[in-house]
Amino acid sequence: MKKGLYSLLIGASVTMATSCMEVDNFDAPDAHLTGRIIDATTGENMLADQGECRVRIWEKSYSTNPGNQDIPVKQDGSYNNDKLFKGTYDMVPEGAWWPADTIRVGLGNKLTQNFEVTPYLKLFDFQLELTDPDSIRVSCRFEAPIGEGLPTIMDIRPFLSMNQFCGAANCISYYSSQDQYKKSINKTWAKLEKESDGKSLTYSFKVWVKKGYVYFVRMGARVKDTFQKYNYTEIKEIEIPQ
Repeated sequence: MKKGLYSLLIGASVTMATSCMEVDNFDAPDAHLTGRIIDATTGENMLADQGECRVRIWEKSYSTNPGNQDIPVKQDGSYNNDKLFKGTYDMVPEGAWWPADTIRVGLGNKLTQNFEVTPYLKLFDFQLELTDPDSIRVSCRFEAPIGEGLPTIMDIRPFLSMNQFCGAANCISYYSSQDQYKKSINKTWAKLEKESDGKSLTYSFKVWVKKGYVYFVRMGARVKDTFQKYNYTEIKEIEIPQ
């Protein structure tokens, strides 16, 4: 009895070892998907923060209900992934813009797929200046390309970084944690106080900084949608004298 059980265990072990040594016949993922998120109001890439927005994809080749994969959108508004399997994918860009339609594409060796989106808010007239030896003033205005149905505008604030990556996901945490560096708005576009041109008032902040440092600065405003991500100004650099 014991001899038979021993032989059975040996046989099972050999079978498992043999199966582990079988050659994987699947090719490594080498399909390349790339593209840009384009601001429909300018034709230029969307101003973003590194990794805050994404292109969500679902591989539909082998499943009717697949899990999602996310490709982060870079600060320059582009995205890129060169380690995907060839196949059929559903895709949708998600971020600080009006919801976009999901599209279906066939991915072979390489596909460039751009998306044109309309941002919730457009920030403009961004000003950055040294006002004191240890403080700067930042200001901007914003408008809504589509005012009707715009989610409630939550807040506007400056973001400071010590490198070229700057935004809510890449900033000096001290400034993002201080209420003095945030203006809560919590109004719809219709109820927002505006200038005579129909665009927002100027929002201005005095920000304390350290002498002898270089800062990268931008401003952002967001609405209360599913993602609550910021629309941004461009990034400006300022050196604080010693």
